[in-house]
Amino acid sequence: MSARKRKSVVEESSPAVTWVAPTEHEFRDLRRYNVWLAHESNKPPRPTHNGNQQPLSKKPRHSVSGHDAVAEEPHPVGPIAALNEEVEVDPNWQAGLWIGKIVEIRAKDTSYVWTKIRWMCQSIGELKESGIRTGLPRSKGDSREIFMLGSEHDALQPVGAVEATAPVILFDERNPLQAPFGNKSIFFRSEARTPTPAEVEKLVPKKIAGDVEPKSRKKGRASEAPSGGHLFPIRKPTCYCGDPYRPLSEREEPMALCSHLGCLRWFHLGCLDWKNDHRRTATPSSLEDVRNSGVELMSLLPQYGLTTPAKEISLEHDPSDLNFTWPDSTTNQEAEIESCGILAEDIKDEGIGAVPQLTAMTVEQNAFLDKYLPDSILLAAESPIERGSTDTGIVGNARYVMRAREILQKNREVRRRSQVEPVEVERIEKMVLEWENIWKIKREEQVYQRRSVVWLCPGCRRAM
Repeated sequence: MSARKRKSVVEESSPAVTWVAPTEHEFRDLRRYNVWLAHESNKPPRPTHNGNQQPLSKKPRHSVSGHDAVAEEPHPVGPIAALNEEVEVDPNWQAGLWIGKIVEIRAKDTSYVWTKIRWMCQSIGELKESGIRTGLPRSKGDSREIFMLGSEHDALQPVGAVEATAPVILFDERNPLQAPFGNKSIFFRSEARTPTPAEVEKLVPKKIAGDVEPKSRKKGRASEAPSGGHLFPIRKPTCYCGDPYRPLSEREEPMALCSHLGCLRWFHLGCLDWKNDHRRTATPSSLEDVRNSGVELMSLLPQYGLTTPAKEISLEHDPSDLNFTWPDSTTNQEAEIESCGILAEDIKDEGIGAVPQLTAMTVEQNAFLDKYLPDSILLAAESPIERGSTDTGIVGNARYVMRAREILQKNREVRRRSQVEPVEVERIEKMVLEWENIWKIKREEQVYQRRSVVWLCPGCRRAM
């Protein structure tokens, strides 16, 4: 999306109204509105493009905007796989319309209404045409990912140029419990803008002394600050390979989450299996480490459901730095370790990483308590949290796995008490039924077989 194409070029569309974009000062003098209802009967005339002609293969684009640019998360019915089979979410996607966020609406009267638009690019190629450095290849998958430009690319457009509302979703990779959405949904997860001085220092590679051969006639090129903008994701890539998450690429590149607090990093499955550095045979201790991890994250989901809204994480924070609490319980992971008899002291990485080791008695006690739950819960609780495959979708299966782990932990908590309350048991049974109904689980088709392989997180060395 080049700046030349986005530049507003309008002509007089009627003798009474001249649609010439106001200056920034003139725009500020207009009255600001939070909402503007544009009906066809009184909609201002749409400007006619009289600049450089668009290619014949592409239709001229107008802005397709919503007031906040980020629509509410969708609320479809059914498991994750069904989301990808939905009909076209936005029929205007194939129409070749520009997409942008309405930052401001200002007007003098009903015949003179202007909007400030923050444009979004639909491809890496359009970003590079706008002078944005991405560090990414031009090719991209079949996802409807778009890229928001920074405020320096904002432009004024008459309200008549707005064709429709675009349901754009903010994909926050920091929050694994975000509501899942289908492959045909339009989403963004980054901003292309001018870097700050502090960011420029990080982007410019440092020159290493002595990196030029003494006999070489060529002098080392001094590092220069990158000109133009740069693409900044909401969350930087967390896999040790440095590659970002590419949903719906030509070949699937699924990722797994280390859900231990203080880590919460995504890794490509291919990287976890590389040279068997992180792949381990599952043991009772490593599986228990998996089942106990990340339950505190459920505090981000006040109301459980397939697509119920999750709490937002402030952009100033990384999820690994947050102090999550387990709702409706004073039990935390450290206390759970103490009560289960897990050896909590530091363990040297002798093939087991930093996985706390269970005693044989604790393994037996847990197995006795878990027999009150259906096999489907046990299977899901020790499953890895993944994203990027047909079954797990773009956002991933964290809601499916985390709820099973929460049910398992609450069942143990209730049944360890000297007196088991029937009300608490009934509550757990309702949670199980709700979970099965949401994920379309049939108990007769679920037979528990212990997971045979786990990974040790390349970062924290805990089981995942």
